[in-house]
Amino acid sequence: MEDVFDTTESPPKGWMHAVFHGGPYGEDVGRCVPGPPAPATLSVPLPEGGVHVYRLWTVGSWSAPGDPTAVYNPDGPPVPPPLLTAQERRWTQEGRRKQGLGPVGLVALSDDGRMTYDPDAAAVEAMLAGLGERQHLLLQRLTGHDEGDCYLQVLLAEGAVYEVEHRARATGERRRTRSASQKEVRGIVLRWVAGRRSIGRGAG
Repeated sequence: MEDVFDTTESPPKGWMHAVFHGGPYGEDVGRCVPGPPAPATLSVPLPEGGVHVYRLWTVGSWSAPGDPTAVYNPDGPPVPPPLLTAQERRWTQEGRRKQGLGPVGLVALSDDGRMTYDPDAAAVEAMLAGLGERQHLLLQRLTGHDEGDCYLQVLLAEGAVYEVEHRARATGERRRTRSASQKEVRGIVLRWVAGRRSIGRGAG
């Protein structure tokens, strides 16, 4: 794809702004792609040979209505949904207070941008059961002294293998495990949601 960048907040005619998660364009700022509409996929040649394929995730407009921005995820490796930032966590809790509701203790985030506050065990089980290949479920705690830094993410990788990563509450250490058993992963996740020790020193 042609290298087209914009530093004026106004992309060239026939182009639109784009954000890339991961891959060879992951650090680029101001890159543009043909459009609108944005291409569903983009193939990027790699210096070492071969290509890296991006897929269109969503199109939004965060600066001006007439300036749509395409957001691309790489086909490999899968990119998990981002954790809520400190500001987003504050907005969430302030919004709850304004509604006369208690603080959110846990939020579930999915690859398609859906967000669920304080999901119960049945809801978490349904989210896990609904994961497709290369899709994530991210659970982030929003309360506690390490607010925002404690999370658990599940990826259903190729070959129906689950990859679970847990950031430990006290030390910040990341622990990972892999399993082909949905039942085992469900147990790990539900124990973590309940606040009990869930993951030992797994692979990775």
